[in-house]
Amino acid sequence: MAEKVLAGRVNKRSHRRNAGQKLPTLPPDAQVTKRPLLHPALPSPYAGSTQQKVIYVSNKTPFMSAVKRVENLLHLSDKRLVQSATQRSKDGQKTRRRSEREADEILSIAKQLENAKSNVEEREQVVLKGTGQAISKIMELGLWFQQRDEYRTTLRTGTVVAVDDVHYRQDEKTADVDAIGSKVAQKEAEDSMEASTRPTSRVVKREERVNEDGKTEVEETRIRQLSVLELRVSLR
Repeated sequence: MAEKVLAGRVNKRSHRRNAGQKLPTLPPDAQVTKRPLLHPALPSPYAGSTQQKVIYVSNKTPFMSAVKRVENLLHLSDKRLVQSATQRSKDGQKTRRRSEREADEILSIAKQLENAKSNVEEREQVVLKGTGQAISKIMELGLWFQQRDEYRTTLRTGTVVAVDDVHYRQDEKTADVDAIGSKVAQKEAEDSMEASTRPTSRVVKREERVNEDGKTEVEETRIRQLSVLELRVSLR
């Protein structure tokens, strides 16, 4: 049992070590095409607190546009908080007499609202996420909200996985050789009268490719990790 636990720890260390290594160098004729980062669908701004409100910030996102979006989402969350406090107050006053309910209705709503605001866990947060060059913009937005007393800000770091496509350009000499070989194969097929229903197509081998260092493994997709910065903003 102890050997299994030790082996598991060693495997985790090696995985973390390999995760921090750089990606291998591609051949000179390789070209990388970056795919858009995948993320779940954005919830409606009017959705409840169970669905996290996320704003993805890019390097071209206007600064004040991001600020206004955060303020609008927080304003909607504050309205939902007031509605929730009002409903709790009404539920709590059902057992009281009518005269007492009319006198204490406003006070009870204010008390419920104050209790809800004092509970940090119940406060809705708007999360702004940025990667690459957008990290500096996330920092600027965090500084802007931090300078306002009505907001509470939190920064978190993390990583996301991105998938890139690798394309290979074919050399002219290789193309000529493949064309000649295709013509010769076609002539031999006609002479031998071999019947074939499948259309002929050029097969490009991707498992190995000759490089300056010899035979190296060739990839058609590459997985890389990106640093992501999260800014969480909520009302005090």
